[in-house]
Amino acid sequence: MRDNSLTSHADQELYVANHEWRHKIASHGGGLRPHLDPSRDHVRGSDHPTVTLVEYGDYQSPACVTAARELAELRPSFEGQLRFVFRHFPIGDAHPLALHAAEAAEAAGAQDRFWEMHDLIYRSDQTLEPALLRKLAKTLGLDLERFDSELADETHLRHIMEDFQSGVDSGVNGTPTFFINERRLDWDFDIETLKAALEHASRTQ
Repeated sequence: MRDNSLTSHADQELYVANHEWRHKIASHGGGLRPHLDPSRDHVRGSDHPTVTLVEYGDYQSPACVTAARELAELRPSFEGQLRFVFRHFPIGDAHPLALHAAEAAEAAGAQDRFWEMHDLIYRSDQTLEPALLRKLAKTLGLDLERFDSELADETHLRHIMEDFQSGVDSGVNGTPTFFINERRLDWDFDIETLKAALEHASRTQ
């Protein structure tokens, strides 16, 4: 069974990555690196978008919880125009349960239920302990034996760490960080500002 303490291999790897990131956070705007790859990125929304929104998020971040709720309200306003992409950026030294939640979302994604798990995690008002994540997996009707095995084996850690490194390379300076059409938005998260930026991007395409 996986050791969920901070001494596990996954937590140690993330802690080192967090430490290195904090020492080279880019304050300047930058482009998305690497570019969107629908074969490995998690994508929802229009197949023919006028605007693509990428979020680097952390499942235990209060700001990301707020962003998820407000984005759910915002997306219908851009029906047929918006493509939304989520990349993992767990800040484990501040949010010790974020990595395990990201792994749970990826394990659900391996059974074609990423977005359902993503939404359930962000809607949960409980701490993201392993027992809750397993309960959410059961709610979705996942193969629990496979789910448990993939978490124990850290099957999806590499994907998450690749997302994290792409965020470092793209100049992510906290969560949530958003990119519109692969350009980083250089302001603190605010839903009205985000809506205005999406409308501007949609008009200028």
